[in-house]
Order: sequence, then structure tokens, then C-alpha cells
Amino acid sequence: MTVRLALSSAQTGVWVAQQLDPDDRSFNIAEYCDIEGPVDRALFETALREVVAATPALRARFGLGEEGLCQDIDDTVDVPLLYEDVSAEPDPRAAAERRMRLDLTRAYDLAAGPLFTWALFKAGPARYFWYRAAHHAVVDGFGLSLVAAHVADVYTALATGRPRRPRPPGTLAEAVAADSAYQESPEFEADRRYWLARMAGHTEVASLADRQPPPTRTFVRHAGHLGPGDVDALRAAARRLEVTWPEVVLAAVAVQLHRATGVREVVLGLPVTGRTGPMLRRVPAMLTNTVPLRVTVTPDRTFAEVVADLSVRLEEAVTHQRYPQERLVRELPGLPDGRKQFGPDVNIMSFGFGSGYAGHPATVHNLAAGPVEDLTVNVYDRLDGQGLQVSFDGNDGLYDRTDLAGHLDAFLGLLRSVPDLLEGRALGPAAAR
Repeated sequence: MTVRLALSSAQTGVWVAQQLDPDDRSFNIAEYCDIEGPVDRALFETALREVVAATPALRARFGLGEEGLCQDIDDTVDVPLLYEDVSAEPDPRAAAERRMRLDLTRAYDLAAGPLFTWALFKAGPARYFWYRAAHHAVVDGFGLSLVAAHVADVYTALATGRPRRPRPPGTLAEAVAADSAYQESPEFEADRRYWLARMAGHTEVASLADRQPPPTRTFVRHAGHLGPGDVDALRAAARRLEVTWPEVVLAAVAVQLHRATGVREVVLGLPVTGRTGPMLRRVPAMLTNTVPLRVTVTPDRTFAEVVADLSVRLEEAVTHQRYPQERLVRELPGLPDGRKQFGPDVNIMSFGFGSGYAGHPATVHNLAAGPVEDLTVNVYDRLDGQGLQVSFDGNDGLYDRTDLAGHLDAFLGLLRSVPDLLEGRALGPAAAR
């Protein structure tokens, strides 16, 4: 039996954007898990089928019904686990990643489905790569992490005989209903008033590029790593400032943009989960939103003062996080050069993926996190004690790999210098541009 649901506002935004460019692959999100141990292929496929049966979002397809845009949740969707042995390749990881990136170039059919892909690559007797990809209309990054954790739990139960963990309550239908109720609530209008007031008078976009971003379907990426020792120092600095480490990271991005551009009212795009209650945090779905984070950065300010200002603004932004980005951008006055109101996005993802697969540890590697208009700074804390993964995704009409390498190196250097920045010195003048 097929169940018909409305769409969340986040899903609607993705669907509309995809209809404007049906061949755009930038809404494909993907990552893979490097499993350090043997994987029973048959049991793994059984686990995947069980998780799909329990996850309505993975069985969705989209269309227009009598009441408008809708998603139909099919009773059953059978997506086979693609399997390939790359262990004989000179570099098994590189070979597997080539296959994964090739898969990312295909477009999903939103009307037909299915809108996700699984693949398992054997790199050796005790090393496997589990690739998972989906269209952003069905799940966001947080939702994909919930799916991955569920798969890990079911596979481990099948492989070891231990009971499955109880599944917490919460359904896609409840998540969609909560989103619809929000749009009819006084909170919706209060959030609208807050954002229009907060963004009033904003006239400059701070970007590491010197021109307007052209439309693009692809991005270039440069990735790096902040080691455990540097992360410990970052966390210590955050404790000293009585904030969280993500707030320090956000402040560092704002400072880097100010130093590069001279812009004093820096606006960052802040992806948020859109999950404001326990039920929503348990549901794999597409609920994420992006809100503007406006921060004052001037040469006479100290880094600690920037962090303090940002902390206040961040708390406000999270409080009002559900107001849809697409609607806000339409309602804000346009900038003289036609850019959107937000600057680079900073996507901080701090969540793990369960306790491994039948006792074997696993490391997650992101491949694509969604569209990139200008620049997206991705920071991943997998809660594994291995530091932070940091990547700069740039619009390929604005940046090349050399550009991104320079910007990322500067950013990592800035993060490592945070303890020194707390000595109270003013930031000083921005670089000439």
C-alpha cells in the first residue's frame, strides 16, 4: 500500500530547485564508511532491507497530486546492494572512490524513485567500503547518519546474535505534520520578523572570491585534517571563553573572511538541522535549513570579542532556525550585484555513526554534502577522538584546487593559532584586496 504525504518546507525547496534544472546532480549527497574488518555480504544486504522497510523517507517518490505537491511512500522498495571486489587494484581505496564519484554523476528521477544507492566494495579480507548516496529531497546529512547508525545496529545484531536496540518513536508523517503546524503557528511569524530585522541594512557579501558566483552543477574540494592535539587546544580555548568549540570555528571563518575582504559585517550561511524537538531528532528525513549568521568583525576587536558576539547571535539563530531559507531570501532586498544575502556556508557536523559493524571500527568519509553556491566549509567531528576532518568545497566557476588549498591552509593555521589569539591583541587591519 502506498501512503501519500505532503512535503516539508525543506523538501519543497529542493524539489523546486531540481525542477528548474532536472539534470543538476548537485543535490546528490554521499559518503562512505571504511570498515576495518570482514563483512558478511548476505547479512549486510539483509540489514539494509530491514532498514529500508523501517525508513519511509527511503521509499519516497515525488509528484503532483490533487492537493498539490506530494510524496508517495511505497510499501516496498528493493534496492539491491551493488558489490565489487577491488582488492586486486593497485590502490583499492582510489579504485572504489572512482566508482563512487561516477555514481554521483547520475541524476535521480524524483517521480520514479528509488532515490538512494548502496554499494559495498571489498578492499581486502578484512577491509570493506560501504558507499551510501541519496537525493537531498529524501534525507539530509543528519538523516543519513541516522540511517547509517540503524544499519550498523541491525547488521551487528544479525552477525553477533545480540538483540537489536529499541527504535525510538517518531515517523516521517509526524515530522511533516510538525513542519506544517509550524508554518501556521505564531512562531513562524515571530521568526520571520526576527530575520527581517536582523538582516536589515546588510549590503555586502564577504567572499574569498572577487566576483559573483556563476550557476554551476559541480564543485571542487580540498580536504585537510586538524589533529587530536590541535582539537584539544581548540576545545580548551572554547572552555576558557565559556563557549562551544563550533562557536570558535565559526568565529575563525568570520575572521578569515574579514581579513581577506575588509568586510566588517560578515554574514555566514549556517546549515542547521531544523530538528527542534526530540521526535524530530530521531527521524531520517530532509528537514535541514540554512540561516544567516551576521557577525561584526572590526580591526579593533579582539578574537574573544568576536566569539562573544557570535555566541549571542548563534543562540538567536538556532532559536529561529526553522524559518525557510528560500522564503527569507525572497523577502530580503537584493544586493546591488545580484548575490544572495548569505556568504560562505559553514557546515559543522558533530555526530557519530554507532559503535561499528559487528565489533569492527569504521571511519566515515564524506563525498558530497549538497549544492555549493560560493564556498562551503565542512567540519566533521565523528566523535572518534581522531580530530576534525575539514574540507573546502568551492564553486568551480570561482575556485580551482590551488585556490582552495591556499584558503584551507590559511584556515587550519588560524585554528591552530586560536590559543595565541586569546592573549587580548586586536585583530588589526584587513589585508588589501
